[in-house]
This record gives sequence, C-alpha cells and structure tokens, in this order.
Amino acid sequence: MTDATVIIAAWNAADTISRSVDSALAQQSVSVGIVIADDASDEDIASRLPKCEEITFHRLEENGGPSAARNAALDLARGDWACVLDSDDTMLPDRLAGMIAMADRLEADIVLGNFLRVDGEGQPLDGAPFLPPEGIDPDQPVTLEDYVADNLVSRTSRSAGYLKPLIRRAFLERTGLRYDPTLRNGEDCHLIFNALAMGAKVHIRPEADYLYTVREGSVSYRINPDHFEALIKADRAFVARHDGHLSARATDLFRRRETGLRNMMNSERVLQALKSRRLPEAIRLAGQHPAALPRVGRQIAEGLGKRLKGEK
Repeated sequence: MTDATVIIAAWNAADTISRSVDSALAQQSVSVGIVIADDASDEDIASRLPKCEEITFHRLEENGGPSAARNAALDLARGDWACVLDSDDTMLPDRLAGMIAMADRLEADIVLGNFLRVDGEGQPLDGAPFLPPEGIDPDQPVTLEDYVADNLVSRTSRSAGYLKPLIRRAFLERTGLRYDPTLRNGEDCHLIFNALAMGAKVHIRPEADYLYTVREGSVSYRINPDHFEALIKADRAFVARHDGHLSARATDLFRRRETGLRNMMNSERVLQALKSRRLPEAIRLAGQHPAALPRVGRQIAEGLGKRLKGEK
C-alpha cells in the first residue's frame, strides 16, 4: 500500500531525473509511489528511469509548463499524501517520514519543508538552511497574511514560495485544489494561497532535508518577464475572487507584492535588452522604471563577479 506519491514534473530533465527518482525511492519508513509527468520533452526521459513498479510515467502531448505537468501527476497520485519534488532536486532519506509524522501530529493538510541550496554536484552553497530553523515554530499554523508577507519579492526577504509541499490527498480530493495552469513561475506559491483560502491548515517544518539545486548562472540567464505578468494577473484574480473575505492587511500585502513583482519584471526587461545589446531600449526602460535599477546593478555585478572568478 502506498503511503505517499512523489510527483515530479519533468521537462528535458534526462541528465538529472534518475538522481531525483533515486532519492524518492530511498525514503525510509514510508511506502512511496512516484508519478513522473513528462511535459512533452525533446529528450527521452523514460529511458533514464529505473524499471520498478513504484514508478508511473505519463507524457503530456504538448508542453503546458510545470503547473500542467504537476496537475497531471496529482490526478494519478495514490495514498494518503502527495509530495512535490522537482526533477533536478533530491530529498534526504528521512524527509517524508518526518513530514508525515509532523502532519499527523498537528492534523495539518499541508506541510512545507525547509531546504538547502546546493550546486549541480549536490554541494551546499550557503552552509545554512534557506530559512533559519530557529525562526520557525512548527506548531504554529501559517495564516494567509503570514504567507503573503513571506512572498513580497523584496531584496531582504527569502520567499517561502520556494518551499515544496507535502499535501494530504483527502484535502486535494475534497477541495479540488490544483495548480494554476497559467503560471510557469511561482506556481507553488499560488497553490498555497489558494489552499489557505480554502481553509487548509498549513505548517512549516524547520528541518532542511530537501536539496534545492541552483544551476550555474550569470547575467546571460534570465527569467521571462511574461511570467511576472502572469503572476500579477493571478494575484489580482485571487484578490478579486476573495473580495470581502480578505483582511485589510492581506489586501495591503498583495499590493506590496505587486510592487515587488513589477520591479523584478522591469529589471528583467532591462537586463534582457542589455544582453541583446539593445542599448537604446535598455536606457529607455531604465528611465521609465528607475525602481528597477538597483536590482539591475546587483545582477550585473554578480554576473561579472562570476566571470572574473572563472578566469582565475
């Protein structure tokens, strides 16, 4: 009998998928099933998977993004729990058992897990968990206001939207909770927004037993600004849908979040223009959106610093 299904959305992940699957199969004291939703990859992902009955492989006919792939995987999930794992990330062997035990003790619908940032070889990048464990009270439920405040997209904050969830399948079935298919970035964050609005009891586990892979990057790798537009649109739709039920603080926090998203979106547009050597366009955008300039400067400095290190 399956206790938990690990759902993995995969797109062109042939080089990393086997390591992620192996970490799911290595979970201790939990009966695990794995559903891999191949988001119409150009690569043969199926051939990289071990042959075992615990794995279900499903290929989407056309690319729909991580939300669509995760929804397809959720539809095939079995057992009491669904756990999200990215196709280039891994979990420590005791992660699921610890999260399930905590969820059962607290009667939680969702548990969000802390993580360590690692490089492509699995080596820690920061030397400390993403969220300081001492600042997390695992017994304290997360409110919508708490969660929006932890996802303001500011320079000084670390977004709780990066935390991967363990979700009680009874809650998924009862509410119909699914990912927003219009989102290709920030989809986990919006899933939790909607879960909290549906009355989910959400807790955060301090233990950093998820290994979040950060790929080697530079100023040449950027996020599509359209993804921020989609997030802003989804935020506004959420606020409109729950108009009259949101607290004044929650409404104000969503306004502040939109400001952060817009600043990030505009900085990405400037950076992409610079990368493509469209200098007049970059200057025009910078003049129109001066609040984006500090992040542009930080990203350029970071990219130059990585290149200089590479030359030594």
